Amino acid sequence: MGTNSKFRVRVELIAWATTFVGGDGSDRVVFEEEAAPGDTVRTVLKRLSARHRPLDQALWDRGSEELGEHIEVAVNDALLGIHHTLGSPVREGDQILLMGQYMGG
Repeated sequence: MGTNSKFRVRVELIAWATTFVGGDGSDRVVFEEEAAPGDTVRTVLKRLSARHRPLDQALWDRGSEELGEHIEVAVNDALLGIHHTLGSPVREGDQILLMGQYMGG
């Protein structure tokens, strides 16, 4: 892969998080997002959420570039903050999972 090579990163939304991208909240919606060397988890998520206003409003904290509190993010099956952060570079074959947080009492 050359330094200017584009590649794909899989972004999957599951359960009720799919409603932010036109899903019905019962299954999954998958996007194959184009990325380039130097792109980060944040870059990929910002690009996707820019095309889906409800996702943008749910995913990002108002007035900041940080994640809001309603959607959990996993990269390659590990929750954000374990092996990756928003600033981690993405690589070909990476998978980003968005799932709604569940709260109970």
